[in-house]
Amino acid sequence: MIKGYVYYSISLLLKMVRVEKSTIRKIGIPLLVISLGVAGILPGWLLIVRLNSNEYWKRITPELVQMDSDILNDMIYDVQNNDYGVYSILAIRNGFVVTEWYDELFHKDYLFQVFSVSKSVTSALIGIAVDRGYINNLNASVVDFFPDKDIAHLDPQKESITIEHLLTMTTGLHWPEYYPYGHPENPYYAWKASDDHVEFVLNRTMIAVPGQEFNYNTGATHLLTAILERVTNMSTIDFATRYLFGPLSIDETLWAVDPQGVACGGDGLFLCPRDMAKIGQLFLKGGKWVEKQIISNNWVEISTSSWITFTVDRGYGYQWWTYPSDNCYRALGYGGQAICVFYNLDLVVVFTGMNLNRDNPSILLENYVLPATM
Repeated sequence: MIKGYVYYSISLLLKMVRVEKSTIRKIGIPLLVISLGVAGILPGWLLIVRLNSNEYWKRITPELVQMDSDILNDMIYDVQNNDYGVYSILAIRNGFVVTEWYDELFHKDYLFQVFSVSKSVTSALIGIAVDRGYINNLNASVVDFFPDKDIAHLDPQKESITIEHLLTMTTGLHWPEYYPYGHPENPYYAWKASDDHVEFVLNRTMIAVPGQEFNYNTGATHLLTAILERVTNMSTIDFATRYLFGPLSIDETLWAVDPQGVACGGDGLFLCPRDMAKIGQLFLKGGKWVEKQIISNNWVEISTSSWITFTVDRGYGYQWWTYPSDNCYRALGYGGQAICVFYNLDLVVVFTGMNLNRDNPSILLENYVLPATM
């Protein structure tokens, strides 16, 4: 994880401490790091990493990675003593756990349904499929992947919907998911009750030219997993296990499927908080995990860039919410599930919970986590 950082740090420090490269070869990187750490030249947390390299999520005193433990403890006290509806909080800085808390009903291995955080994971799988040549063109027509479906209202406009339009939620399909769930105008529950989830989405009428208007659409993400399964001839969970979950040692998970067995890419994934953090950490490090490139850095960059801009402070990428003014992007799910990546702070923060009345992740980040960074 930090091998590159060690070499980079040492290269910057060679002149300062007058250590010859021959000395490095003689005593080795680990001993040199220990020596420099004891001398106070390298940060203490780096020494801890080298001595515990097989413990990926090691707990550390927050001050060692420039975070204020008092403020973080105040956050936990606030959540415990007020009705936030938060079930877990996990913060990782510089690759270390600085705070980890679970409501008394839960624990670190509990599998939470992460709802729309699933969308960001589905996007990552599409990126891997692109990297590995299963998908050659994001501008490929979506309907061409479903020749077996009898698609209603098929016209040139619908035929022009591409994979990229699915990723950016700009399909042009009539899908008013902005109404509350359960509202008769929101198609979500009717879609979930349908016999064929893929065909239900494809049969929707067009109300805009694809690529022109953002319209949040969980069904669009479902089409992404359907396409993934067709081009790879694998189930989504099998593909994820081979190329994403397996390399990240995500061993326990669930992924709900539709009546045809297609993974519910928009809302059906279950993960424990530490594994949610692994997804965030993977993206924070440009798609690399323990020196192995799992997703290309190019995909990480383009998928977390603002393809849609709502305000100067908020946008949308390839199934990631972007916050340019905070140097942050987030995977967000119904009720307060979140993976928040602050790339300038080397910080990943995970929340789970259930509160429909307020945005707990944003509140806790603004009131506690970000003020705790020093």
